[in-house]
Amino acid sequence: HRDGTYLENESLFRNIFQKRVDLVYRYIKSKGLVLEIGASTGVMLDIFRENDYQTWGVEPSRSAKVAIQKGHKTINEFFEKAKLPQNFFDLVILNHTLEHMDEPIKVLQKVKSLLKKDGVVFVDVTNFGSLGSKVLGKHWPYLLPDEHKHQFTKESLKKIFNQAGFKIIYFESRSGLFEFANPFLELWQSFIGLKMRFFTNILTFPYSLIATFLNMGDSMSFVANKK
Repeated sequence: HRDGTYLENESLFRNIFQKRVDLVYRYIKSKGLVLEIGASTGVMLDIFRENDYQTWGVEPSRSAKVAIQKGHKTINEFFEKAKLPQNFFDLVILNHTLEHMDEPIKVLQKVKSLLKKDGVVFVDVTNFGSLGSKVLGKHWPYLLPDEHKHQFTKESLKKIFNQAGFKIIYFESRSGLFEFANPFLELWQSFIGLKMRFFTNILTFPYSLIATFLNMGDSMSFVANKK
């Protein structure tokens, strides 16, 4: 449902995704095999391929056609049904995908079967344990009950990783401008485009700073490997 949004705002999403890519680079070998579940138009995979990684994707929507046209090996299917090689990937990514899926434990168990012995999984989801969620309650804008089948806290997702056979090796949580690899680029692009998000970024900066400092931001990232 966000096909057009990704295409129209690719530079915005690249800035967001670069933050995640920079994080995961610490834990994977160079020029490896990367699979993104919920790859959409392949914006994050573009970044990996530019750094000589081999890129695979799974995407059930029509966005898969765009990712394929870009040259990413993309399966146009739901991940649960997709046939993928076992013990093959160095990295599997679920970037704001797991909260949309029916059975997160089974999803992560399948991910584990796809990873090489020293492979890692990167998961980024909304943080139901965030400062914003605690303060705003049912008015927290990231609840999205029509989209999110699950809401995770750091503690609940830790348990799911453990049940699926993973060990968490890194965690962080962020909000607002701290979601971007280059916050100044985001401010500049939103300012010259006279977009409302420029004012939103400025007005919410104190909250974003505090929430990120406390590791209680509106999104959270996990890196895990096989036990």
